[in-house]
Amino acid sequence: MRNKITLFLFFVCLSFSVAAQSFVVQYNYSKHIMRDSTTIISQNTFLNIEKDRSTFFSEAQYLSDSIIASDQKLGKKINFKGLPSDLLGCFIQKKYSSKEVTYYSDEFGEHEYKYNEKPKFVWKISKESKELLGYKAYLATTSYAGRNYKAYFTPQIPVQDGPYKFFGLPGLILEIFDEKRDHHFLATGISKEKKISIDSRIATTKYIATTKPKFVEMRKNHIETPLRRMFELMDNTQVYEKKDANGNIIDMRKIFSETQRKMIEEYKKENKIEL
Repeated sequence: MRNKITLFLFFVCLSFSVAAQSFVVQYNYSKHIMRDSTTIISQNTFLNIEKDRSTFFSEAQYLSDSIIASDQKLGKKINFKGLPSDLLGCFIQKKYSSKEVTYYSDEFGEHEYKYNEKPKFVWKISKESKELLGYKAYLATTSYAGRNYKAYFTPQIPVQDGPYKFFGLPGLILEIFDEKRDHHFLATGISKEKKISIDSRIATTKYIATTKPKFVEMRKNHIETPLRRMFELMDNTQVYEKKDANGNIIDMRKIFSETQRKMIEEYKKENKIEL
């Protein structure tokens, strides 16, 4: 029986190139807000699937762009602190022909970066299944970036794709989560209508091309000294003090040092999807 299932999935996999269509999958992405926290936060994310590629992003970026555009049109001051928070901090594009993933960072303020990657997902497919969105979905397991994952995919939608960077199963991934359920993607709807897109955002943003190892190193450096650039600017100008509204002298080095200390503590608690 297992061999028959494997053979069936193999032929479904082969049919992908002719069966692929353009459609959108909406996923609810939920995560524990911090490491070892029981508090869960969530937001909608979208996988825009096209003939030769896909784009994955959260609704936060689309909503932020819409709010900023509206405020600019009305001549209002933009309240950046009031914009929706993106739980992912990135956009993901996949090219089906090359199986290449492009990661577009949206987590640094001064510069944004992108890198290409070809993840090697080793999937183990089980005959265990359940129903999701009316489709029969089979269980598969894999490991990636320090986490072990369980995924449910459906051969009834023969597209080898899924949320975030995940792909390679002989059918669309409808649900995937790590063993601690720190990160959980669950499909909540599928539509042929492409209502929102992040393509223009990616096309107009100047991303600096780098490699994944270099990007990981930059992120590590940023976590260790998040205000390094501010300290450098302060040293260049030799301006270390300023007056507050009451005329009192403020030591900017103390202010920045305390702010940086708090930021580093927060970074240590972050529940990043890649460890």
